[in-house]
Amino acid sequence: MVVVTGQSKASATPDDAMSSSDAEDDFQEPATPTATQAGQALPLLPQQFPEVVPLNVGGMFFTTRLSTLRRYEDTMLAAMFSGRHYIPTDAEGRYFIDRDGTYFGDILNFLRSGDLPPRERVRSVYKEAQYYSIGPLLDNLEDIQPLKGEKVRQAFLGLMPYYKDHLERIIEIAKLRAMQRKARFAKLKVC
Repeated sequence: MVVVTGQSKASATPDDAMSSSDAEDDFQEPATPTATQAGQALPLLPQQFPEVVPLNVGGMFFTTRLSTLRRYEDTMLAAMFSGRHYIPTDAEGRYFIDRDGTYFGDILNFLRSGDLPPRERVRSVYKEAQYYSIGPLLDNLEDIQPLKGEKVRQAFLGLMPYYKDHLERIIEIAKLRAMQRKARFAKLKVC
């Protein structure tokens, strides 16, 4: 971007015409881009991270190595801690991630040693892994119950044409039967 300033038209005369050397003298450098946080201007320079990174994830505190966060290059965590993006810090200097920290420990355990969460946490950790775009964790979780069962169920239902239409019709029939029997509900088993 080049910004050239000159005299206004009112005072410009042929004698006052600007030469190319005058234009170079009047060249102005664009301002350094800045980001703002709480009203303070912050320079957008590459952010440097320590080898041991203190984290605040939704109010829960974690500490891990920078190499752990960067383990898989194509993840959101690797991008966040690459130095290209500004990560805010809390009052204690911990890098803040605005997510529920409940399952972040499971994410870190996978990044550190490949450990998978207990079965009852699989669905929730899967959602967090989707947010952080951790492909290897997603692949591993999809092979564990209950996600594997859901995957098989969806594949089976995909083979049945008009499944949703038929399901809606079955539900209508169940409602009619319940009304005919003056019952509060009717039992149906549907895949």
